[in-house]
Amino acid sequence: MAGGNDDALRLDARHALSTRRAALMRMGAIGLAAVFAGRGVRAAETHPGDPNTGYHKLAVTAKDYAFELPRRVPAGYTEITLRNEGSEEHHAMFMRLNTGTTTADFMRAAKQQDIAALFAISSSIGGPGSVDHGQASTVIINLLPGAYVVICIVPDAQGMPHYKMGMLAALTVTEAAHAEDAPAADLTIDLVDFAFDQLPRQIRGGQHLWKVLDTGAQLHEMVLNRLAPGVSFEQAKAILMAPPTKPTAATGADASSATAHAAPFTAVAGVAPMNPASVNWAVLNLADGDYFAVCYVPDPETGRPHFDLGMIAPFSVTS
Repeated sequence: MAGGNDDALRLDARHALSTRRAALMRMGAIGLAAVFAGRGVRAAETHPGDPNTGYHKLAVTAKDYAFELPRRVPAGYTEITLRNEGSEEHHAMFMRLNTGTTTADFMRAAKQQDIAALFAISSSIGGPGSVDHGQASTVIINLLPGAYVVICIVPDAQGMPHYKMGMLAALTVTEAAHAEDAPAADLTIDLVDFAFDQLPRQIRGGQHLWKVLDTGAQLHEMVLNRLAPGVSFEQAKAILMAPPTKPTAATGADASSATAHAAPFTAVAGVAPMNPASVNWAVLNLADGDYFAVCYVPDPETGRPHFDLGMIAPFSVTS
């Protein structure tokens, strides 16, 4: 990326990404440390399961700043697809409410308190991971009967988590008539403190089903980013590692379009932040190219995002 205009656009992209880093560091310092020291909804359609798997399919649409999804779904292994129709990056964290906690309790806590209050009354079982505008993310999760709230904790440019802006939706999972077998994965990825254990450096193109486990002691996510042509992993990592920067003159009304054209990488799939011992199956269709996996969740002791501690790894996809 050469030339004054390219440099300015790249700085805008760096600003947007480093703002997320700074917001997550603040979130970790004021919220998650307290948890690990000792998310108006319009009805959407739920589709019948794939005849080959028997799994239900659940469609979730993300906008700025709301979700569209059914209010009730049956329990069991469910293929959940998040389609991002918003202008910002979004994910869908499925927060299962603790026994004795009501949806009203959760909604009050979400409005009035920090994120630690949410993890005190619920736990994240994961969900479709962060994707950029126009992208879709799919996972399979074993939904147990109970009350849930789907939330997005990705912060906006000012550091406000999206759930604080209305991006949360209640969901009831009802008893199912029969049990199902777990999906058969072709690869298992362990989210450890702090690495993507067993993630290969070379992966064949096409369809994949990855079993993603949080075997660490902390909340973890897996965001899969595809590098833009001509951008190296080292350059992308340097952007993430850099301290927050001030926006250029292009930042403002035209910032979203400028950043979109200059984006050094695009979030295309993954698994949302999930509590330790959780498991998701990421349903992937990977095109040829260079990618990297990253976890943005902050460390409760230092507030540093996990990628600062080593939870970032490159891989290539070839047919």
